[in-house]
Amino acid sequence: MIKIERHSQIIKYLETHNILSVAEIAEILKCSEETIRKDLIELESQNRLRRTRGGAYLENIYDRGFGNYIKKELMKDEKNYIANMAMKFINAKDLIIMDSSTTCVELAKKLIDKKIYVTVITNSLEIANLCSTSENINLISIGGEFQNKTNSFIGYQTIDLLKTYRADISFVSFPTIDMEFGLGENNIENLKIRKTMLKHSKNKILLMDHTKFTDESAVIFTEIEDIDLLITDKELSEEWRNLLLNKGIKVEN
Repeated sequence: MIKIERHSQIIKYLETHNILSVAEIAEILKCSEETIRKDLIELESQNRLRRTRGGAYLENIYDRGFGNYIKKELMKDEKNYIANMAMKFINAKDLIIMDSSTTCVELAKKLIDKKIYVTVITNSLEIANLCSTSENINLISIGGEFQNKTNSFIGYQTIDLLKTYRADISFVSFPTIDMEFGLGENNIENLKIRKTMLKHSKNKILLMDHTKFTDESAVIFTEIEDIDLLITDKELSEEWRNLLLNKGIKVEN
């Protein structure tokens, strides 16, 4: 298959499946992974797609953030590591708030596997569906306006419902974190929801993989405050550790 045909097939596949891995498209097109990597580099230079670690996706030009369907395919080992670390802070009978992040989806899977008796409050449809299969989890699903990109509920109804609870612990993950601007988001409604989750919990835990410390996709920010613990997957720089220490935030990695 000549290059122009491969490029056409790659874009056609993305228009249907949203995201692809180098391995799967190489198998479909019957060519080497190295050839596909070169194709993706060229297509990205033409602004026809955006490359990710091990694959590519079509970018919405009006939104700089990743959809959850993309995030689920990225940083799987890192999210699994962070979720395992987070499990150490959960006790039986805890009332837990979890946001719609893909890291929290991994944490929900761990909770189900461990068969811990807890109550989970979430605005994530995926987490709600997972927890609904467990006899050990008392599920409180927070509704509102459905947001397809994050597979979650947002809006004033969601926030009003969250305000009626006081959780033992909250787990949230923002798209980015910046020394100057703070915790970054791409949607004001998601920002409000995460801030409400943190405010209405006794212990506040931030789950952030190392790539979020260099990600520049966020457009709105809130200060790094009222966080008790940050869990990440790699050692932070001395500058970051000093900044978090000055804010009274512990770090686990």
